[in-house]
Amino acid sequence: MGAFVTCVPVMAQDSTAAPRHPEKDIVHSLFGRSREDLFCNYLKVSRGERAIFLEALTQYEAEKDPYIQERIALLKVYNEKYTSLDEPMMNSLTKNIIRNDKEFVALQTRFYRRMINLLGGTRAAMFFQLDNYLELSTRLYIQDDLPFIKELESDRKLAVARMKANIN
Repeated sequence: MGAFVTCVPVMAQDSTAAPRHPEKDIVHSLFGRSREDLFCNYLKVSRGERAIFLEALTQYEAEKDPYIQERIALLKVYNEKYTSLDEPMMNSLTKNIIRNDKEFVALQTRFYRRMINLLGGTRAAMFFQLDNYLELSTRLYIQDDLPFIKELESDRKLAVARMKANIN
């Protein structure tokens, strides 16, 4: 009989001591559980693996955080200045987002090697599958509020309505 082990963070955090991270709040609001719980349950982390896994996850999240914060800041600039962005500023924002993505992938590559040693190849692959899924879910949640996406969605709805009208 297999049992899921719920991971509890090794050290409790005082919510007044440090600011909450938007990505963690988004993950919790989308999935109803913490990232730690999602990872531990999905990867079936055993009691014996829990402490070392949570330490590695905490370190990964800490090293990942600056990339997430930078991406959020870049998207915030885009969102706030959408109507007044000129060509050089748009080019700069795009290059910075691409650079951020490349650096983030380098971090993932480094931690993938560590996760292989910790969890084995299959669960390391599963770790990054879940991490990428949570990352993409968070990005979509954030980008849903960006003007460009709203315009595309409006255009898509109009196209679907026209297509339905032509069919009838």
